[in-house]
Amino acid sequence: SDWYIDLGLGLGPLGSEEPFFFYWGAAKYRKLLQKIQPHTVIVEEAAEILEAHVLTCLTPACKHLILIGDHQQLRPKPADYTLEKKYFLGISLFERMINNQIPYVQLLYQHRMRPEISQLLVLLFYKQLKDHDAVAEYEQIKGVESSVFFIQHTAAESHSADSESYSNRFEAAFLVSLSRYLLEQGYHKSQVTILTPYHGQVLKIRTLMRSRDMGDVAVHAVDDFQGEENDIVLLSLVRSNREGRIGFLQDKNRLCVALSRARKGFYCIGNLAGIAAGSNSKLWKDILRLLKRKKLTGEGLTLVCQNHPDTKTVVKESSDFSKIPDGGCTLQCQIRLECGHPCTRRCHPSDRDHSLYVCQFQCSKLCELNHRCPRKCKEPCEPCSVEVEKVIPKCGHLQTVPCHMPADHWLCQEPCKQLLECKHPCTRRCGEACSTSRCKEMIDITLPCSHVMRTDCYKQKMPPICPETCNQKLECGHHCKGNCYECVQGRLHVHCRNKCTRVLLCSHQCQESCFENCPPCKRKCPNQCRHSRCDKPCGEICFPCIQPCSWKCRHYRCTQLCSETCNRPRCSEPCQKSLKCSHPCAGLCGEPCPPKCRTCHGDELAEIFFGAEDEPEARFVVLEDCGHILEVRGLDRWMDGEPDHAQAQHVQLKVCPKCATPIQHNTRYNNVIKAIQQKIKEIKLKIQGNREELEAGKRQLLLRLNSDRDLVAWAGMERSILSTVSRQSLLDLENTLNFFASLSRLKQQAKKCTAARERNLKRKIEAVEHWIGRNRHAFTAQQLRECRNEIKRISYLGNIFERLSGYENKQASFSTEAVALATEAIGVLQRQDPFTQSREESLQRVLEKIDAWLPAAGLQLSEAERVMITEAMQFGRGHWYRCPQGHLYTIGECGRPMQQSSCPECGATIGGYRLRLSHPTWLLTDSSRDPWRDSCPRP
Repeated sequence: SDWYIDLGLGLGPLGSEEPFFFYWGAAKYRKLLQKIQPHTVIVEEAAEILEAHVLTCLTPACKHLILIGDHQQLRPKPADYTLEKKYFLGISLFERMINNQIPYVQLLYQHRMRPEISQLLVLLFYKQLKDHDAVAEYEQIKGVESSVFFIQHTAAESHSADSESYSNRFEAAFLVSLSRYLLEQGYHKSQVTILTPYHGQVLKIRTLMRSRDMGDVAVHAVDDFQGEENDIVLLSLVRSNREGRIGFLQDKNRLCVALSRARKGFYCIGNLAGIAAGSNSKLWKDILRLLKRKKLTGEGLTLVCQNHPDTKTVVKESSDFSKIPDGGCTLQCQIRLECGHPCTRRCHPSDRDHSLYVCQFQCSKLCELNHRCPRKCKEPCEPCSVEVEKVIPKCGHLQTVPCHMPADHWLCQEPCKQLLECKHPCTRRCGEACSTSRCKEMIDITLPCSHVMRTDCYKQKMPPICPETCNQKLECGHHCKGNCYECVQGRLHVHCRNKCTRVLLCSHQCQESCFENCPPCKRKCPNQCRHSRCDKPCGEICFPCIQPCSWKCRHYRCTQLCSETCNRPRCSEPCQKSLKCSHPCAGLCGEPCPPKCRTCHGDELAEIFFGAEDEPEARFVVLEDCGHILEVRGLDRWMDGEPDHAQAQHVQLKVCPKCATPIQHNTRYNNVIKAIQQKIKEIKLKIQGNREELEAGKRQLLLRLNSDRDLVAWAGMERSILSTVSRQSLLDLENTLNFFASLSRLKQQAKKCTAARERNLKRKIEAVEHWIGRNRHAFTAQQLRECRNEIKRISYLGNIFERLSGYENKQASFSTEAVALATEAIGVLQRQDPFTQSREESLQRVLEKIDAWLPAAGLQLSEAERVMITEAMQFGRGHWYRCPQGHLYTIGECGRPMQQSSCPECGATIGGYRLRLSHPTWLLTDSSRDPWRDSCPRP
């Protein structure tokens, strides 16, 4: 059953029913083993497994335990070295049973290594080991005189304090060079493995491998290679020191593993004499004695050229391999290639059939005109590129042409002498086709906007894009930075690209772009009292302080909360304190003392500003926001003012009369400051609006959008409505819908005209659509008015076009006067400058005359549509005021016109010649358009 597979990596299926475990998994799932009750347990590599791990695999049901392993190779590795040595935990159950003379079965024939390698193991470890006949048939290692050899050297080892391991650069460099040499003999990288007892040496060899682009040759520590084998094994012993310390090399189990991994070739490098002399056992002495007797050791490895067997090279260090750079010998190859040339490389055993070799001799082949091929012999010949003179049949010109190119296929390079349709000389080559569509002659053209533009001749037939800077002064006071094309010849201006820099309602300066709505101020709120300060952004509504008011003196005390209107009068009694200079204070009782006195700073205090500063009894107040010291009676009049309740009052923080710094902190004028802050709070609430009203407005716009398929086609409109979070943004989107609805009706009207007139109207409609698409998320009052005027201009033009087209379709005749009137009206409407009120009035007089000849079909802007636009666009933008009844309202940014109007909420008369306030109509804006701007001019 596969039900146990879900237990994890420690358990998996064997065949169909029998489970198998990794030994650590068997210990983990001992309870599962007790449920399975296996009768037979087989342990592979039993000599390398802790005795305890084997015992945990056994259950009472076990009848047959089979241990497979070699106790003369690597032992188990307990985590604690002391436990291993003191309590012999490094001895496996397998080895313990062998040592206790428990009967066992030993394999006598080895099928892995050639006899020259196995003889070392027979001498040292396996006395009864025999070679199978198959291992005697192994071929000799190519390019090396002996398939087994031990290279002797005396280069010292090195020790890394960081890794606590040993390495030997001499041995590492030699084995890397030897492995490259073996690869040059035709062996694959997978057939060569480098072994070493130390991980420090593994890292050093791998580093050298990467530097020589040999990263695919396997490099392992001996402990990590038990149970593995390879055709050729290169062994680095590493240890070489005067003290005779050999470390891991005295462990015969590791040595057994290291000597028994190779199949066909085994090469070892190390300080064999030093290791044999420093070893406490006779193991290395026996090895060295055997190697000398068999002549398998020496100071250099003899390499034999495969192509020239008589040529031998002895290499004792890494640099000796440079004598045979291609893996052969120093003789030249001289093998005759298929092309007939000899190979110029040095003797190379690899690529003996020269399938990868590129002959370096010059190609000897000739073309039809006996030009020799310039490429190398082994490279494919290309068409002959030698230049020759040929006569071009089409024009008769003599041209220098590549040899392989037929004359009738060549593009004549002589300059063309023909004139184009535009009468300019052709600038192309003789072989190229003449075309007026790409004439590059620079000419001056007069655009429909009357500007003159210098451009390429062929561009005069393209839609003109006038680059002339607009530079008209906008209503915001800045000059327009768009060009004539972007601003539709001054009829539809682009957004103002300057910074706003207007002073907001809170007296901070706006840092947004001029065309955008001044957002709620994001600076740190300056509102604070003696108890705490507001931590919100300046544009949000502050939490009121509910601590008792701290305004008190010897004569009066306020009993209200800090945020409420104070219920005590101002105290005008002289202050009784003395300053640091010991002179009497010139301030008032209960107020902060001015830092200057009459004695030390008499001239400064007596400087006339309000008029009473030089009087002996004059008292002074210091403004905490700016530090100016002012005479109290004049400052009282300045702060209190004399409001005209019959006129609208401008909502604005009082400012210092000297430096215009807003006055926000002064106990004497607490009530004046709190009253203004309360008005500002009401304005903030009015700006934020009612969330329910906002959601209702969204639903209404979505219904309009879904009811008109042309509006639904406007990409992103629905997403913009759903993401709207402010009343003003919603109104801007409503403006966009109104504009597109009007343009949609004009498109339908254009379909009733003749084809030429329809194209004329559609170009104008598309220009407006493109402009609205760029600006649909925000419109200034000027942009709204300009867009309204442009749509009206197109509407009037469509009106006349439809009348003319209708009569032409009926094949009715026109009077000369009707044609003249229609031509006059179309001329007015086709002009490139803005469509003004006066022009509309004169046009209407012309239309009244046309009505007598070409009666209208009711296509003018309806009164219902005019009312809808007026109601939707009833708010202005800009500065905030309070009407005589206390209602807050805002007026536009374009100034204070002199005509009177009425309050939007109560109908009270506002404006007139004194304040010059007005209430603009038609334009769809809202009090949240510029809610934070006051009446201060731009800085």
